[in-house]
Amino acid sequence: MRFIPLYDKIIVKKIELENKIGNIFLPFNDNNLVKGEVLEIGCGKLLKDGSIKQLIVKKKDIILFKDNYNIEKYKNENINYYFLKEEDIIAIIENGV
Repeated sequence: MRFIPLYDKIIVKKIELENKIGNIFLPFNDNNLVKGEVLEIGCGKLLKDGSIKQLIVKKKDIILFKDNYNIEKYKNENINYYFLKEEDIIAIIENGV
């Protein structure tokens, strides 16, 4: 299945974080931050003058974003997909995996 996002939408696959080191289990993060990989991006943000502003993020970028009420989610075959806007992204992680 392939998703094609429109305009400034970004499709991200959640990167499941390991919650243990050795035999010690760590608590999940309390601030709802999610690490993900950008799978697809739209053509850009539609501005009031009708022009389109290109997005900063690119396919395969590793990003950090906050999972909150306004982010759409979809789960398929045990993979969590998030549909968000660039403004929802907190950071792009360099050398990110």
